[in-house]
Amino acid sequence: MSDDKRLVATESAKRLDQYLADNLSRSRSYFSTLIDDGHVLLNGNTPKKSDKVKVGDVINIHFPKEELPDITPREVAFDIVYDTPRYAIINKPAGIAVHPAPGHYDDSLVNGLLYAFSIKDEAADLRPGIVHRLDKDTSGLLIVAKDGEAREKLSRLFHDRLVDKYYLAVAYGVPKFKTITIEAPIGRDKKHRQRMAVTDDGRQAKTVVTVRELYNKAFLADVKLFTGRTHQIRVHMKHVGHSLLGDELYGGATLGKLFDRQALHAYRVAFIDPFTNEPIDISIDLPEDMKELIERIR
Repeated sequence: MSDDKRLVATESAKRLDQYLADNLSRSRSYFSTLIDDGHVLLNGNTPKKSDKVKVGDVINIHFPKEELPDITPREVAFDIVYDTPRYAIINKPAGIAVHPAPGHYDDSLVNGLLYAFSIKDEAADLRPGIVHRLDKDTSGLLIVAKDGEAREKLSRLFHDRLVDKYYLAVAYGVPKFKTITIEAPIGRDKKHRQRMAVTDDGRQAKTVVTVRELYNKAFLADVKLFTGRTHQIRVHMKHVGHSLLGDELYGGATLGKLFDRQALHAYRVAFIDPFTNEPIDISIDLPEDMKELIERIR
């Protein structure tokens, strides 16, 4: 990423910091800090991070130089499911964090990507190759970019909701539905900062859940995401009274310790290749731990 960038807003947004996070490959908290430190101008003026963005607004961003730790390439266990010169689709095992973090700069998925691929993406700082993410204890498919242009093109597909994402989840309870559409906004839980929650002032979120198999006080669900909010499936399933088995953060471990992680697996992605315009539709099987869980409760 260059030291300066100029954007002309093409849509109205709730807040300036959120608009920047949605349109550039950094977090909302990162842009909040830039705004607070005076590195962002909105129509030539120093804004507040809560200022609303309107169509046609001109936003100038200065990116100060950052001192970044070296990210050491290191072999990390994951399968390459689909590979192209510009991007790949991998199967991330549960238990591996996607991003490096303080104290964990050598054992994240990013370390493994740098070991497995030649990634040329200087602008991505601590997240080379990362287009989207899965929670540490969620397994399944991730699309990873091999260069900056690929990351930007693929990120735009996600931003424009042109990537279909499907998950398999094992949840508590006996559902009263075969299929349910959950449309409930998600924001930070005001009482528990590590959690997200359905909140009136949250961001719009949509999840469709279809029951595949019923067990004794549990069921296997096919879940399609239409938005990509943090912990979206876990929050929405709790919201409708069916927390995921093993999900300690959202109440899924309170009915007995049947599983040592949230029972959630990203099994399918479908999109149009931004370089060849060919349809890509990739599916994988459940991991062994979820197969064993289903056999036990079936």
